[in-house]
Amino acid sequence: MDIGMIRGLGTVVVMVAFVGLALWVFSSRRKSEFDEATMLPFADDPEASKHVEQAQAKASRSNNE
Repeated sequence: MDIGMIRGLGTVVVMVAFVGLALWVFSSRRKSEFDEATMLPFADDPEASKHVEQAQAKASRSNNE
């Protein structure tokens, strides 16, 4: 194996990993998990949590229209 072939294989491996990660992140099945993780910084502050949830609901309604 020469060095060019090894670099080419490395590029393919990184590209496949990137595409797989992008598909995982933008999967609609993961949306509820990511929405829950979004709320973690506000878990101790009920007022901030309420404000963020209202903003998310408003954004969700505008996306559905």
